[in-house]
Amino acid sequence: MRTIARLSICWTLVTVLLGAGTATAQERAERAWRHAIIEPKGDAGFQVMAVRGGFAAKQGLKLELPAFQNDVIALRGLLAGELESYEGGAATAIIAGSRNADVRILGCHWQTVVHSVFARAELKGPHDLKGHTMAISAPNATPDMIGRAYLTQNNVPMSEVKFASLGNDPDRFKAMLSGIALATVISIEFLPIAEKFGIKLVARGGDVMPKYQRLCTVTTGKLIAARRDDVVGFLAAQMQGLQHALANPEEEIRITREITGMKIDDPRPEFMFTEASRAATGIDPTMPLVMDKLDWLQGELVKAGNLSQPYDLARIVDTDIRKEALARAGLAH
Repeated sequence: MRTIARLSICWTLVTVLLGAGTATAQERAERAWRHAIIEPKGDAGFQVMAVRGGFAAKQGLKLELPAFQNDVIALRGLLAGELESYEGGAATAIIAGSRNADVRILGCHWQTVVHSVFARAELKGPHDLKGHTMAISAPNATPDMIGRAYLTQNNVPMSEVKFASLGNDPDRFKAMLSGIALATVISIEFLPIAEKFGIKLVARGGDVMPKYQRLCTVTTGKLIAARRDDVVGFLAAQMQGLQHALANPEEEIRITREITGMKIDDPRPEFMFTEASRAATGIDPTMPLVMDKLDWLQGELVKAGNLSQPYDLARIVDTDIRKEALARAGLAH
């Protein structure tokens, strides 16, 4: 099965993300939880802190973090039963829910999307994209959503732009350098290094789609019914990990460099920590469920033709799990 094959490939990253070592008796007794993340970037320390800080273990969970190019692939793994949860944009879950897929959004921790539109220096305006290639990851994934919204807002017919699925963020950055693509949508973390390569920021994703939350945690209703206490414990560990990472920048940045291999002179880990620390747009450890933002996103999906009509999003959101997790994490107000 293609999904399972993809999962097995991604599993090779788990020991790198979590730190290699021999399992202790305590670890063997912990209950397994497989949480898919997007391939590590300049904020990788946030992704793994629930493990590195010991918060998942305190909840009795052996948390594994397979990494994927995008959340579309992670969703397939979740629905195939190969994952307990994943993090990604809410759009993927909303579209799946419209098709009666068993998905539940538990909370959203990064409050504004960081994927942004970049282009080679010769791009003078959005209409220069006509007849040229914009590199995306996968249809309906966050880069695709941001790219299409940017074109729509600037009255550029999507039929006149070539879309190419060209891998992860570094792959798409290289596609611009090689001339394969004129523009792409990649993480804002490339901003500190873009200019020296003749690449410029065209539009921040947070300006294109201001209510689009970067990362939400998604599981299934079936899993909640079968392992409710573990779902609460997992979410509580995530909250505590995010809170710890924000309070310990040197540790988060060190772990990010360790995982990604970014050298000491690479400014991206520090840049992304600053982005994550912005109160209004960065990471919120309480992982709020803001229905206004989810409803807005659904409306955008209808406009773009990804959904034929809106539906009641309450059926794919579980607010009770978040409330219990906040209390367990000591973050309840």
